[in-house]
Amino acid sequence: MLKFQKTIDILKLDVEASEWGALENMLQEKMLDRVKQFVFEIHTNELYQVKSSVDDLVRYSSILSQLERIGFRKWHWNFNMWGHFPARDGSKHLTCCYELAYINNNFM
Repeated sequence: MLKFQKTIDILKLDVEASEWGALENMLQEKMLDRVKQFVFEIHTNELYQVKSSVDDLVRYSSILSQLERIGFRKWHWNFNMWGHFPARDGSKHLTCCYELAYINNNFM
């Protein structure tokens, strides 16, 4: 198990669609307690041309909510333009990839 001895100013996670399991593990093991800023990329199932189910979306939301419960606040996000796909009604393009940056309010 990874435990940080010192405070980490910035932690970046980019594990190409394995982030949801990694985030769940990091939250469960309290690995982010000493991290001031956390930057990571997320992907939905549409990356693999599979529609995300309601259960998938609930899981994603739950994981991000857990980050907020332990003191992280989102301060920046942007679309990763690589993951574009058409909306179901074809009216626009959406993305399955986002880059998120959170700051830990416990260090403010």
